[in-house]
Amino acid sequence: MIRAHPNASVRYVTLDVFTRERFKGNPLAIVEMPLGGELTPETKQRIAREFNFSETVFLHPRSSEVSRRTIDIFTTTQELPFAGHPTIGTLVYLCTGPDSVKEDNNQSFTLQTKAGPIQANASGDTAEASIPHNVRVHKIPVPWQSILNAQPSLRSAGAGFSTPCPLVSIVKGMTFVLVELPQVEDLAALTVGGPRVDSVEWDQGWESFTAPYFYAIVSEDEEARHVAVRVRMIESTVGEDPATGSAASALSTYLALQRGTAGSTYSFSIEQGVEMGRHSEIGVKVTLNDSGDGVEDVVLAGSAVLVSEGKLYLS
Repeated sequence: MIRAHPNASVRYVTLDVFTRERFKGNPLAIVEMPLGGELTPETKQRIAREFNFSETVFLHPRSSEVSRRTIDIFTTTQELPFAGHPTIGTLVYLCTGPDSVKEDNNQSFTLQTKAGPIQANASGDTAEASIPHNVRVHKIPVPWQSILNAQPSLRSAGAGFSTPCPLVSIVKGMTFVLVELPQVEDLAALTVGGPRVDSVEWDQGWESFTAPYFYAIVSEDEEARHVAVRVRMIESTVGEDPATGSAASALSTYLALQRGTAGSTYSFSIEQGVEMGRHSEIGVKVTLNDSGDGVEDVVLAGSAVLVSEGKLYLS
């Protein structure tokens, strides 16, 4: 139910995120919450289903602290504590939209999410955010047979490994099965619409949204500590996602920890959405702690472009 005037409407915009080109990247809807009114969680969920994007952001009105904003993030089925492309898209919108407070468009923000505050900077169509993280590599990996059950085409493509796949959470509530494939071409063998990956065993108290994230290393510069990766995210209830910042962050932290140089920063260039015609470019930097066995900082970066804007009528 909507606690607002019966004829109330709210402003919305849509953006394509992790791209500078319209109709590429990952679509995002941002709904501006009404002044003096409130949308119930049930109404937010209905609006998210109406847009039918992978995520919809609900942007709370700004307070006296103009650089601090609160956002709620919903998929078509549930609220999320954090997600990457909603974070980057919202930052670009705040920097370039009607609430922009600086003419030069170079701005710092704090986004308050259910996962915690996000310190961020935006300039024009580009943003970077030091994202909340509580990285956990779960004790029990996912058996390779479970991957083949969900993606039997990998067996016929000859892309199979025998080793289990790590189960990694970037924050509590956002978990990914990291499935490495031998070469980029193997990504094309993946199919959309198959069964869910089974045999997922989270550590106690860490049950959450979980999706497989398939990847292939394109190149690596060990001296520069830079890795280029191609990925696909395919989940039975979501379908294929053109760009998944939270999964990219989980993968980047895992790969950085595997390399394990204490106090070092690794950078990752991640391409996603190629096979579905929505090419996306995601940047992630991971700094390890002084012992090299934990993550000190995760910075997610990308661009976004405005696609549409209008009014959403609430009744």
